[in-house]
Amino acid sequence: MSNESTTITRSVLRHLDADALTAAARRESRSRQWHLPPTSVYRWWARRTETVTGAIIDAVATDSPKGDRLLIADPFAGGGVIALAALLRGHRIYAQDVNPWAACSLGTMLRLPAPSELDAAADRLYEANAHHLASAYSTTLADGTPAAVCNTLRVATGSCPQCQATLRLFPAALVSLTKRVDRGGDTGFLACPAGHVQLGTATKRSVCTTCGCYIRPSARYTARRIVKCALCHWSGKLTELATDTGFKWEVVLVERNSSGSSPGKRNREIGPPTQAELTAADDENWHPTRQLPAIAAGMETTTLVTCGMRHWHQIYPDRQRVILEALLRSCPAAADGDPHILRALETAVIGAAEMAGFLSRWDPRYLKAYEAVANHRFNFTTLATEPNVWGAFGAGRGTVERRLAHMAKASTWLEEQIGRPLVVEGPRPAEVRRSAMPGMVDARVVIGGSQRLTVPAASFDAVVTDPPYHDDVQYAELSDIFRAWAGGPTGSLSGDIIVNRHTDGTDTVAYRQLLTEVFLEARRALRPGGHLILSFANRHPDAWIALFDALQGAGYQAAGYAVVHSENETDHAKAGRRACTLDILIDLVLRQVDVEQFRPERPPATIEEEYCYRVGEFALRIGRLGEEWAKDFTRAIQQSSFLGEDFRKEPEAGAICLDRRQNSGA
Repeated sequence: MSNESTTITRSVLRHLDADALTAAARRESRSRQWHLPPTSVYRWWARRTETVTGAIIDAVATDSPKGDRLLIADPFAGGGVIALAALLRGHRIYAQDVNPWAACSLGTMLRLPAPSELDAAADRLYEANAHHLASAYSTTLADGTPAAVCNTLRVATGSCPQCQATLRLFPAALVSLTKRVDRGGDTGFLACPAGHVQLGTATKRSVCTTCGCYIRPSARYTARRIVKCALCHWSGKLTELATDTGFKWEVVLVERNSSGSSPGKRNREIGPPTQAELTAADDENWHPTRQLPAIAAGMETTTLVTCGMRHWHQIYPDRQRVILEALLRSCPAAADGDPHILRALETAVIGAAEMAGFLSRWDPRYLKAYEAVANHRFNFTTLATEPNVWGAFGAGRGTVERRLAHMAKASTWLEEQIGRPLVVEGPRPAEVRRSAMPGMVDARVVIGGSQRLTVPAASFDAVVTDPPYHDDVQYAELSDIFRAWAGGPTGSLSGDIIVNRHTDGTDTVAYRQLLTEVFLEARRALRPGGHLILSFANRHPDAWIALFDALQGAGYQAAGYAVVHSENETDHAKAGRRACTLDILIDLVLRQVDVEQFRPERPPATIEEEYCYRVGEFALRIGRLGEEWAKDFTRAIQQSSFLGEDFRKEPEAGAICLDRRQNSGA
């Protein structure tokens, strides 16, 4: 590849065994935290698998004449999987992201302190806040055994516009089982249509002992966000009951935990709150001091604003806010002067803020809470769960205690895999003077739009990345929950490459232009003979058209494509839906190079794979796309049964504008 005028360039994708990769990626995507423990350090969305990413990097190394230690770049670093894949193989990584939560957290992940140091710091953090935690969560089981509140369940309430009755807005009749369904649980707390709660069986109809209404355990009370008053039969939208300050909330159930008879065992109890628990949960007893920024209107935050939540602190009960504030204040002292320990502690505490007490959804059958950003969007719920921020005897999802424990495991795993501490530059701003990465540096992490990279020309052996998928995931909006607590700027990010049609932000035209600028900059930084390999998935023709136009406009041509598994098809957000679970890998080189193109050899096995092949064949035209190619592309992929009827309508002026929730479902 050193003499481009006479040498045929071949795609590195020819080295991949797509079927074997798909099988391995499917296993990884169903249990990411076990395959790649460092990803549990911070929340990110739409992470690709290390299985596929690592195979791409291995393929690049196979064809590289340079040797074993390559410099790989990812200009959309996000969740850090590409960075980890490169480092695990002994290569160096340049990782940049416009989102400060991603870049700073990636820096934290790559510099995790030793497990013993993390454990000692966690103990100091707990001891500094033991009195706050006891006041907030100490309780007893029904038999008097000392215990801690693990989760507090609250129902939203509002006044009926017609009869002024207080409506307890349970989303469904089943509020919570008392034992997980997979462990034989069939008894639990049920709500009648009038909002009265009682203990009963979850397998058959019963009668409310308060008002005499029938209770069907499978009944849904707020389907399509419509509510009904059981007294006067008024019916209307849920948002009609929200005041300027949101809904009022009533504690209805408490989950308590105590230590069991043997190490690692716990006793769990779920029941109505005691008076002491109501007093401890009462907002009047807690006085938070931090006012978080306003919630910017957007595609995902609209649901919060319409429900009366105007500032980020309004998604938390005051008790939760006070504990989070106290823990953050204690982090510097608990870190004992070590900046890496401090960053790890702060990342764990700020990460726990995703379990927002007025947004976290309770799973009544499996007895666990889901984070406020579950399924890649804010899903306002009328039965919300406030967790014990620290954790109750090791129980609870997303707690500070468990996050720090996961960090210690991740640190151990990295030490075992790499064998030494990594040398990391940054996070540094993208505006700094360009400079070569010193040979001893393993990773450079940069904050800022990748329209400007901080390296000289011809620095990278390869660029491996997955660009933002058009309008599928609103990274800036979702990360605001963390950025607000971190004290940095919230709202839209300058240079962010995402489509958000609900605001004055980036549209598809600007999306294409910004992608072009990033790909041009990547071209400048690529060494002669280097490859740009990206993964992408989308059901929206506009997304592919913008991507292909940007790549061609930046001076690339396609060397090949492959189709591999990327997403866990059993995820709640994807199960039973026509959602993308495959990625198309596209290998690109500089134009004016003689290329022997690569494509999958076997025929497609599923309708989604057939769709991906259709798209991939057009991807092979990058570098020689004609003026009418977009219309031809749209007509061609509309013939795929994977898209569904809505995507088969004739586009206006060669473009399609559909509801983003029909896209990949990522």
